[in-house]
Amino acid sequence: MKDTFIKFKQVIGGTEEEALEKFPWLKDAEFSDAVVDISNNYPIWKDGIWKDGVWKGGVWEYGTWEDGVWDYGIWKDGTWKGGVWDYGVWKDGTWKGGTWKGGVMWSNSKQLYENVEYKDGYFIVI
Repeated sequence: MKDTFIKFKQVIGGTEEEALEKFPWLKDAEFSDAVVDISNNYPIWKDGIWKDGVWKGGVWEYGTWEDGVWDYGIWKDGTWKGGVWDYGVWKDGTWKGGTWKGGVMWSNSKQLYENVEYKDGYFIVI
C-alpha cells in the first residue's frame, strides 16, 4: 500500500476518503498536489503530479504525468513525461516520452479524432 505517498491538494465533490472509496485504484497510485473532482461516476483530474500507478478511466484536464500506466480515459491537456499509454483519447498536451500502445488523437486540421501510433519519436496516423 502506497498511502503515504498520496497527497490531495483538493477533492471537489467529497473527501479524500470518499475519493479512495469511489475509485479504489487511486489507493495504489503515487501522486501529489492533486486537485480531483469526484462529483461524477468518473474522476476528473484537474491538476497535480501523477508519479506512478494505473489510471483506470476518467478525464485528465491538466497536470503532469511522470510515470505509470494509462489504462483508459480522456486526456485534455498537460505534460506526459513517461510511462505506458495503453489506450485512450488524447485531446491536447505535451508528449515528452513513454510507450504509446494505442489510442486516438485530436487533429486540429481535420477537426476529428484519428488512430495514431508512436514510431521513431513521432506520432503517425494509422
